[in-house]
Amino acid sequence: MLMATTPATAREAERILSAAAVGAGLPETALAAAVLDASRGKPVPARPERALRQAVHTARTPDPAPSSASGPYLMPLREDAEKALGRFFETRLRLTAAPADPETRRAFEDSLFTLCILMAQPCASEALHEAVQYSES
Repeated sequence: MLMATTPATAREAERILSAAAVGAGLPETALAAAVLDASRGKPVPARPERALRQAVHTARTPDPAPSSASGPYLMPLREDAEKALGRFFETRLRLTAAPADPETRRAFEDSLFTLCILMAQPCASEALHEAVQYSES
């Protein structure tokens, strides 16, 4: 039910339900039954409803962005970041043209790894995003 109404993944819905149950002082099964009853038109008691609303709000509120001074890492030279981005986009185009070529895939993955190292990000999408932002600023 929570997955459909919030929208949330199964794991997020489970965390929301657990947090709401703790907030309402009820077992998770009782809160889940109240949510199910609500889908059938039966009103949910005030305390569980408040706890559920708070848990959904907390789950949907993004964490504050970390300050730029939070990481003790040095930024690369802008030219190096731009060169790594250029290599990434070049290898991505080559991979699109020849997806089965293992050498092209290796070059693409190497360019992603280079971006991750340069931007000190463990996730490739975050490294790419940060490199684009850094080169545009």
